[in-house]
Amino acid sequence: MSLGLDLLFIMNSSLQIGGWSPANYEVLFTNPVCPRQKFVSYRPRNPPAETLESSRGPVRISPDRDEVKPIVLDTAGIPTLGGGHRPFIPANVFCDQSDLEASTLRGQENPYRKADSPLNRIQDWVEGTKPGDELFIASFSFSMTSVGHWVCEAALRGVRVKVFMHEPEFGSDAFDTIQQCPGLELLQFKSSGRLAHFKSLMVLDHASDTVRISFQSGNISSGTWGHHENWNFVTLPRQHWFSQDHLCLRDALTEESLGNMKLLYRNLDACRLAHGVDEARAQDPWMKDYFIPKSGGPYDDRKELTKLATEVERSSAVWIAAHHMTEPGLIRALTDKLKADPTFEVKMLVDAELFWSAYQDPIGQGLAWKVDGKVYGESDSLTSYCLWGLTEADARKVRCSLFNRSEFDADFSPKALEKAGAELRFVETNHLGKMLFHNKFILFQYKTPESGIEGSLFTGAGNLTQSGFEKNFENYYWIRIPHVYAAFRRQFTMLFDKAVSEKDLPLTWDFRTVDDGWEAYPSE
Repeated sequence: MSLGLDLLFIMNSSLQIGGWSPANYEVLFTNPVCPRQKFVSYRPRNPPAETLESSRGPVRISPDRDEVKPIVLDTAGIPTLGGGHRPFIPANVFCDQSDLEASTLRGQENPYRKADSPLNRIQDWVEGTKPGDELFIASFSFSMTSVGHWVCEAALRGVRVKVFMHEPEFGSDAFDTIQQCPGLELLQFKSSGRLAHFKSLMVLDHASDTVRISFQSGNISSGTWGHHENWNFVTLPRQHWFSQDHLCLRDALTEESLGNMKLLYRNLDACRLAHGVDEARAQDPWMKDYFIPKSGGPYDDRKELTKLATEVERSSAVWIAAHHMTEPGLIRALTDKLKADPTFEVKMLVDAELFWSAYQDPIGQGLAWKVDGKVYGESDSLTSYCLWGLTEADARKVRCSLFNRSEFDADFSPKALEKAGAELRFVETNHLGKMLFHNKFILFQYKTPESGIEGSLFTGAGNLTQSGFEKNFENYYWIRIPHVYAAFRRQFTMLFDKAVSEKDLPLTWDFRTVDDGWEAYPSE
């Protein structure tokens, strides 16, 4: 058996292991296509304060950012935090919604990218379903209009469709489509303390008795094509332990079990036991899955995640691409090894929005946040851009950033890793245009290859946070499949080369750019 490529039945079980060949397991990255961006202007960080008459007399407030006169740039580009200048943001990084067509053109027709977009494969899988097949989708959000139509059309032609998602705060055309679709089972989870954050698409094809399973960092949203995301598409026999475990998860999720976690755990444990999933999974050294917040029972998914610290110990290098990363145990293991071993390497990629969410001038400047029930925000802060002049009631409905300030420089944060010796770089997404660096994966490069395996990959739906590891509904995967590991290493290297260090970030988040030429992705 060569590195998990062959399918094998295990002794005293009807389930299979292995079969992780490139033909059965496809890795796709969204890798959006958009032009290089040339910096043309920026608004100064500390424009003069305005005086506003209020019920308590004149007060100084930060000005409306849209009314601040921009500084036009010359060919040197925008000033950086480190004192230099930069003229451009690389191509295929700072994208927006207008780049949908270029980003979803199939690889064989796309002059800028050889691989398909994940949205292409979703279309193939959903439109390829036949009457009697079964389709299951789990996603935190569901706002991609085209996918909503494909899914409803599948239900209307006789496919059994089940969708599990977090109850949306705001509606969308896609959500309206699936909510109103006849014959579609929609499970919505609502909780202020726990997120329904699973991300998977599954097709049970009865004619071939195969199961197609995707697991990914992205939602059924711009995460299918525009955010920077990682997607995995696997096709296996129904009798494979991986297929059966995901079918068990699907069936364990019911209206009743969503309100009763113990019942959910019992349903999942009973299904795993009945099909021998735990025994088969234990004998497959190339793949493990973890459904959080499952704990206790014969297979404690949550407890298994603590083994990530063991991967740190056996590694000479760890590369991390994260949307959020504040998980104490993992960060402690990394910082401890960085301090103890000068040869140990950690590289990390995060969204530049994480930096800017923590960046604003001190409150001590005396600028008012709130005046007579309206919000203005500190000078140079995101709040002075997105909340300026809103009533407090309206401001509570707006989230200026997906991050909290403490996520950047707290004791357990990317900044803490950098202080311990990690190399931290920022991917400059168009966060004001609601585009994200949303990848979630860790690459562990082993000190010594093990039976031809150079390292492992940890990825999935959840963020690298305590809530992601313990509280939310999440699906994670630990993978030692060589071609998958290699694909993620190539992707990380490409993104790391396009990303910038803190000193090379622009002086401010409040800049303007223009398109300045297209560029192809590296050949795979």
